[in-house]
Amino acid sequence: MRPMPFLLFPAVALVAQAPAPADLTQRFNAELPGINQMLKTFQAQQAMTKVEGLIPAERPAFNGTNLQTIGQSMDNAQGLLSFYRLWANTAAEAGQWEKAVEIQQKRLTVAQGIKADLDKAQAPIAAQWDKAAKDSQDYLAKNAARQQELQTTLNGLKEEIAAVNAKTKKPDAKGLEDLKARAGKAPEQQLELDQINAALPVHKQNLVNAPKVAKVLADNRKEAEGMVKAAETSLAKAKAVLASQNDEITKFNTEQVMKKAKIVGKKTWVDAVLRNHENVTKLNGTQTQAAFLNRLLVLDPGNAGAAKALENLKQGKEPFAKEARPAKKAAKKK
Repeated sequence: MRPMPFLLFPAVALVAQAPAPADLTQRFNAELPGINQMLKTFQAQQAMTKVEGLIPAERPAFNGTNLQTIGQSMDNAQGLLSFYRLWANTAAEAGQWEKAVEIQQKRLTVAQGIKADLDKAQAPIAAQWDKAAKDSQDYLAKNAARQQELQTTLNGLKEEIAAVNAKTKKPDAKGLEDLKARAGKAPEQQLELDQINAALPVHKQNLVNAPKVAKVLADNRKEAEGMVKAAETSLAKAKAVLASQNDEITKFNTEQVMKKAKIVGKKTWVDAVLRNHENVTKLNGTQTQAAFLNRLLVLDPGNAGAAKALENLKQGKEPFAKEARPAKKAAKKK
């Protein structure tokens, strides 16, 4: 839930807010269960295609008009980046690790763009509230005492006039003339007091709201920085996993060459991996096993062993389940 926007006084014009449209976070939350179900049923490729279709071709415009629209834009940004993260995860489960790295790079670029937009939107708001807080502090310093002075003067004048009218006080000619002169200034003094009375609550409220606005701005910056950091971390991990596997394949091929093997390459490495069934069966959960088999099939498309193991998983069997041989027919007696 985003905080309600704070009004900067004396800008008191209120505009009716239309209900915010469904954002990408809401769409992500609605689509996520279905995508997860596809992954559980070993439909990683289909899941990846579906997620890609849910991501806007262009990043939604960042609305930096005020705190409320910034909050809505940040919610939308979280949803967009969640879709990129899910897209990368589905690509990885489909065995397309190179594609996953590419998607994570796009995610980082988008996150950096969002942070740049936020910084641009927040700068004038922060400056506006800094000025408002300073102006309000100055106004209170100059007018709080003046309010008391005017109030005391006008109250004393009213009491004095009431006493003269009630004939409980009888000033001499000079005193009466002074009273009339002070009474003549009263409307101007009352107007000044009314203006101060109207402005003081506004300036006091600005001083209350200014630190709240500063906190909202700081929270938004922290959120945007978190988006960038998370994307950087995910990209680094995706690159590391891919590099580690490539290094393992290179090392394997080097050893094959040293053994003077005639065939080297990814296919040979995949075959070697599949010969030790534990490379697959030791992985935790059938979904993880399927993801690894998908990777082997990307490295060696059409590999019969990997394809058969994956099909076994889809049928609810162990990946390397042995098929029962048909029973031999009994020999007929002569």
